[in-house]
Amino acid sequence: MNILRLKIATQEYVSYSYFPEDKGVPGEIHMKIGDEKASVVSRAENDTDLGRYAHYAAKAIEELVERKRFPLEHTQAWG
Repeated sequence: MNILRLKIATQEYVSYSYFPEDKGVPGEIHMKIGDEKASVVSRAENDTDLGRYAHYAAKAIEELVERKRFPLEHTQAWG
């Protein structure tokens, strides 16, 4: 599970902090509006060595940008 918290949203880009399992120091994901992919600015303190949580957070942010919805907080859960 990731908790995504909006840092900033402009007409040009959006930036979210992500908290794996809602713990520790967050990482940051940034995405320019109109781009297809989000980029990892920094990985969270308790992310996996492969950045699994960052990968899922980036995918969630890509979907939010595609829908043009920028909630202040978004919970991303997977099974």
